[in-house]
Amino acid sequence: MQAIQSGYNGLSLILALNLDRIIVPLAIIIGLVGGAMLGSFLVDLQPLDAPSIH
Repeated sequence: MQAIQSGYNGLSLILALNLDRIIVPLAIIIGLVGGAMLGSFLVDLQPLDAPSIH
């Protein structure tokens, strides 16, 4: 029983130490997907015959 408990404690320690390595890439991916969705929505709002800026 002590071996199971010490293994669980070790696993929870590894997870706690490496949680930032999981969260940071997920936050980047979520931000990129959200930006792509917002950009595609804004492109759809523009009229087709919009005057050119340059």
